[in-house]
Amino acid sequence: MDNDNLMALKQSIFKQLDDSNNGRSWVTDKLGKNVFSHSPSIAFKKVNNYSHSVAEQLAHIIAWRNFVVQKLTGNNNFNIEDNSPADWPEPSEWNALGKEYENCHQNLLDAIKNFPVEQLNVKVPGRNYSFIYLISGIVHHDYYHFGQINSLLAAIRKMEA
Repeated sequence: MDNDNLMALKQSIFKQLDDSNNGRSWVTDKLGKNVFSHSPSIAFKKVNNYSHSVAEQLAHIIAWRNFVVQKLTGNNNFNIEDNSPADWPEPSEWNALGKEYENCHQNLLDAIKNFPVEQLNVKVPGRNYSFIYLISGIVHHDYYHFGQINSLLAAIRKMEA
């Protein structure tokens, strides 16, 4: 893919991430902001047949967004192994988690914006995929886990009805 097409793809991914967070997404309205409108008792509630609470899902999303930021900003030694404590960290207090999410969202947008287009096809150190694959993958990862969160919230509403 040439640099012009890579730049267009990078801008599209940036827009998808920003739109999903602030409410201009065609998929849903304000993914991050809506989730944090729930109380801590809802966020940390464990539900049968669900592996993780809303707060645990968000801590996981933050962990992988931070992974992307670390890789895009040159921290080649940073790593997360699947199903490790770094993959599924213990969530912090609910308001602190919300601030962490907002900070990580802005850090991710900044890292994508500042990443050189010429390096998007380069392989991510320690991985078998490119940087463009990495940043497009975080969009899919977010939507997957926000889908799980919304399913969990629906189950909680049903339990409490």
